[in-house]
Amino acid sequence: MPRWVTVDEPTPSSPPRPSCSRAPAQLSTPPYIRGELSVGAFQGSISYSKFHLQGELPDNFASGFVRRIKNRVFEPLSPDDESDRRWGWCSIQDPFDLELDSEKIFFNSYLNLGLRIDRWAVPKPLIKANFAEAERAMLERKGRERLGRKEKEELKVQVVRKLRRQLLPTMKVIDLSWNLETGVIRYWNRSGKMIDLMADFFEKTFSLKLMPHSAYTIALRAQLSEREMKHFETLDPAVFHASVG
Repeated sequence: MPRWVTVDEPTPSSPPRPSCSRAPAQLSTPPYIRGELSVGAFQGSISYSKFHLQGELPDNFASGFVRRIKNRVFEPLSPDDESDRRWGWCSIQDPFDLELDSEKIFFNSYLNLGLRIDRWAVPKPLIKANFAEAERAMLERKGRERLGRKEKEELKVQVVRKLRRQLLPTMKVIDLSWNLETGVIRYWNRSGKMIDLMADFFEKTFSLKLMPHSAYTIALRAQLSEREMKHFETLDPAVFHASVG
């Protein structure tokens, strides 16, 4: 049985909530990011992965969620960071907007966020060439023929940090939209790694678990009897279409 499914359909419209000042239809088109259009929750017919929330929302969840999101908002990468990748929440309208508040998060009955993932992507040939040059300079300065393993490791770190200061990290932004009334979460990505990353980060942020959309999930939400649910234990996945060649 699949862990998740992806669907192609128009982005669902939001039911009205008078207490909120803005609706998704009023959002501006997301900006271009490094030459590529950021496609997601507010643009046309697209594919997404679908999840259902396990459990109930806590009391006074809105203020608590804003606080939790701020605690895990995206923090820009530094050239001196040991890790080459970092992720966190950002505004769904603008990945550079990290000053999140309730008006930027809640839209009618939806909670909308962007999951921003930045990564240092220094080309290996560039690292190799610059390391060789730095190694030659160090050997000449020290009057030696070779460096020890620890010296090489420290030198490589210095080279990578120097190159990072000359580059910008690559950026990926993935939209997430959570219908707080139905408990349905849509995540505009189909990569298994990106889905696992989001699910883990979502659970750490909200202390709530996600259940991938599937036939089993639908049966649970339909509140079938225990006897009826046991039938799912004997089911095998089936292919309902095949390519014609």
